[in-house]
Amino acid sequence: MQAKSDAQLLRQYAVEKSEPAFGEVVQRHAGLVYSAAWRQIGSPDLAAEIAQRVFIDLARKARSLAGSLREDASLTGWLYRATRYAALNLMREERRRHAHERQVMQDFHSTSDSAPDWNSVAPLLDEAISALDEQERDALLLRYFKNQDFRAVGAALGVSDDTAQKRVARSLEKLRATLQRRGVTTTTTALSAALASHAVQAAPAGLTAAWISASLASTAMKGGATFTLLKLMSMTKLQLGLGAIVVGGLAVTVAILHQTDSKMRAENQALRLQVASLATDLEGLSNRLRQISPARPLADDPLRELLRLRGEVGMLREKTNLLARLQATNPQLQRILSAATNEPSEEDKFHAGRAATVNAAKQIILAFRNYLDSHNNQIPANLADLHTELADTTNFGGNITLDTFELVNAGNAGDPSPWSILLREKTPLTSPKGTWSRIYGLSDGSVQESTTPDGNFDAWEQNWEQNHTGPTSANGP
Repeated sequence: MQAKSDAQLLRQYAVEKSEPAFGEVVQRHAGLVYSAAWRQIGSPDLAAEIAQRVFIDLARKARSLAGSLREDASLTGWLYRATRYAALNLMREERRRHAHERQVMQDFHSTSDSAPDWNSVAPLLDEAISALDEQERDALLLRYFKNQDFRAVGAALGVSDDTAQKRVARSLEKLRATLQRRGVTTTTTALSAALASHAVQAAPAGLTAAWISASLASTAMKGGATFTLLKLMSMTKLQLGLGAIVVGGLAVTVAILHQTDSKMRAENQALRLQVASLATDLEGLSNRLRQISPARPLADDPLRELLRLRGEVGMLREKTNLLARLQATNPQLQRILSAATNEPSEEDKFHAGRAATVNAAKQIILAFRNYLDSHNNQIPANLADLHTELADTTNFGGNITLDTFELVNAGNAGDPSPWSILLREKTPLTSPKGTWSRIYGLSDGSVQESTTPDGNFDAWEQNWEQNHTGPTSANGP
């Protein structure tokens, strides 16, 4: 069956919302878009993000683009231009982000010496904030006491980002003037830095769960209700869940610019020891809870003891959750440290090797076409016959040679379909994620990468040949 053109597949997706049609377009051009993005941006992760943006843009513009294309048109040119624009936009975003980070650091260092004494500001701060009008006070509290950016402040107040920023600046200036009248001299920039650093102090660990427990217990006793151990245990689960949500919302800032790999290993070992200690403490607390009889109402002393135990459980839970987040963050720290020392990860090395193999396959397919032109459309008996058409058959880069590949179809070039398999990688490779990858060269000049979970590609090859074999022109591929 003759394969549909890019324009036909895109039109089918635009009109019928056919996901398989759009998937076929992505499969055809994924290598082109990803490789072009990687060359321009120099990062496999950012290249994947760019490719995602390009195909999302294609899906959004499918209807208008399909209407302007010829029936047999290809999307190669459009996708290449879209990749170029997306890469340029991302690079501009990255430059702006780095410039903003440098400016923030410069502002921080320039104001650190002129920052006011917080011990002088703290006793006067709440009275000065109360003197502001309601809108200014809310803007200041959201910005510095809830640590929200201007977009979030504007959304909460029902105004734009710029209006929120101006309202915060106006509130900060009024606050500075009030403090100055009370004898505290500072600048708005220094006051902003002081508020960002000292305005909010974290509540002691474990007290959140204890406060919830005591509040609920007090309310129930005033109403004449009698607590059973089952009800308290249910409350414990609720409070621990709430505590986990609160802890999960905390932002953990980790300074890693000068960390070394040996230091991280030492920290991991310490964390594992702490986890073991926490597990032992939790087990001990659970045993003590089980000793309280659920068959009778609790007196005042057992109730207070239970509340105290639950407070301790809350503290241990918070420490365990924090520890789990630090452990989850550790692989990210490893990747950042690896990037800082210019050492590519195993996954980056694998993708680079795959890209080199794809490029080598493309060179061989091109040499194939040149050989057909000069040998009456006759396919060579083996790859070694291409020595005239290939400048170098010993190394294509990345230690890839002609022996890396093998012929699949041989004979006259008019026999196989333009989509049939002509060339393939002799030995599949295993990725760092455990999947298997194999590179194929097609007689139409394109290259496909197939992946399987078990290293068996027979089913994929049979399916490809069945779905892409059909009559061809007399001129061959």
